[in-house]
Amino acid sequence: MLFNLNIQKYKRTYLCSLYFLQAIPQGLIYFSLQDWLTGNGFTIKDIALITAIASIPWSLKFIIAPFVDYYSESKMGKRRSWIILSIFFMSLTIFIAAIFSKNGINPLLLGIAFFSTLLAASILDISTDGLAIDILNNNERGIVNGLMWAFRTFGLSLSGISSAYIMTNYGLTNAIIFIGFFIFLVGILLSIFREKQTDRYLSLGTNIATKELSPLKFKDIIILIIKSIKQKHIFLLILFCITSNLASGIHFSSISYLYTNYADWKSFDLTFYRSLALYGGILAALLGGYLSDKVNSQLIIKISHVSLSFLCLLIAIQTNIIINEFFGIGILLAFSFFNSFALTAVLALCMKFSLSSSAASIFAIFMSTRHFSRIIGETFAGIFDGFFNLTVSSIYLIAAFLCILPLAFLSYSKPNV
Repeated sequence: MLFNLNIQKYKRTYLCSLYFLQAIPQGLIYFSLQDWLTGNGFTIKDIALITAIASIPWSLKFIIAPFVDYYSESKMGKRRSWIILSIFFMSLTIFIAAIFSKNGINPLLLGIAFFSTLLAASILDISTDGLAIDILNNNERGIVNGLMWAFRTFGLSLSGISSAYIMTNYGLTNAIIFIGFFIFLVGILLSIFREKQTDRYLSLGTNIATKELSPLKFKDIIILIIKSIKQKHIFLLILFCITSNLASGIHFSSISYLYTNYADWKSFDLTFYRSLALYGGILAALLGGYLSDKVNSQLIIKISHVSLSFLCLLIAIQTNIIINEFFGIGILLAFSFFNSFALTAVLALCMKFSLSSSAASIFAIFMSTRHFSRIIGETFAGIFDGFFNLTVSSIYLIAAFLCILPLAFLSYSKPNV
C-alpha cells in the first residue's frame, strides 16, 4: 500500500527523504571528489572547472520550473511523476560519469558528465520545493525547511564519507558506481509515496479533463513571473540571492587546496572532517528553521553572513591557523554551521514570497539566482588561481568582502509574510 501525503507525518518524511537523496551526488561532487582530486595533484583551477560546469543546472531552474508547474496533470500525481523520473535519470547519469572516469581524468568531460547528474538533481529539487509549497501550512514552513535541510546535510555527509572511503580503497570509478546504485535503490523505496489516494502508482496517462491540477496556462505562468519580479520586494530578494553565494563558490573551490597544501591534510581525512562538520550544520538548520518561524529570517541571514565574513577574514590574515588540528576542525565546523543557519532562513523567506499557483516557478527564480551566484564564485576562484595567481590568503580576503555584499539588498518590506 502506498503512503498518502495528506497525512502529516508522511508528507514531512517524504520531503525530508527527497532532500536527503538529492544531496547524495552533491556529497560526491562537492566533497570527496574535490578532496581526492587535490590529493592527486589537481589545482584549484581544475576543481573550479568541474564544479562550475556541473553546477550550471542549478542556475537553470527558472527555465525548468515553468514546465514542472504546467505539465502537472499526470495520473501519478502533480509532482510525483517529475520526482520519479528525475531520480532514475540522476542514477543513470552517475553511471555515465563512472565510465568517463575509467581511463584518466579529464576535468572538462567529468564536469559535463556531472552536469547531467545535477540537471536531474535540479529537476528533483524544483519538484520537491513545489510539492512543499503545495502541501505545507504557513506556520510549519520554517521548521520543515529546517528538517529538510538537516536531512540534506546528513545526505551530504553520508555520501562524502562513504564515497571517500571507497575512492581511497577501491578507486574513483567504483566510488561513483556505488553512488549510482545507492540513488537507484533509494528511488525505488521512495516511489511508494503518493500525493493523493486517487493517484496511480505508475501511469503514462494524464488528467486531461481535470483542471484542478493545472489552473494556469503556460503563458499565464510566465506573465505571473514577470509581474512578480517587477515588485520591489521580489526584485530586492533576487539581487540578494544573486550575490549571496559568491563567497561560498570561492570557499568551496579553495578549501581542499587550502587544507591539503597549507596544513598537509590527507584527502580522506579532509573529506571525513568536512563531512563530520556537516552534523553541526544539521543543528544549525533545525535552529535556523525554528527561529525563522518564531523570530525573523532576515536577522538570521545577517548574523550568518557577518560570521562567515569573519571566518574568511581569519583565514586571510592567519592562514596557518589551520595547521593546528583543533582550529582546523573548528573552522570547518563553523563554516558548516553558519552556511546551514543562513540557508534555512533564506529558504523560508523565499517560500513566503512564492505564490502557490506557480510555486515551483517563483521559488525556482530565487534558487536559480543563488546557484548562479555560486557558479560565479567558483569561476572567480578559477580565475584568481589560474590567471592572476593570487594566494589563498588574497582569495579569502576577497571572499570576506563578498560575504557582506548581499546584505545591502535584503528587503525590509513584508507583504503577507
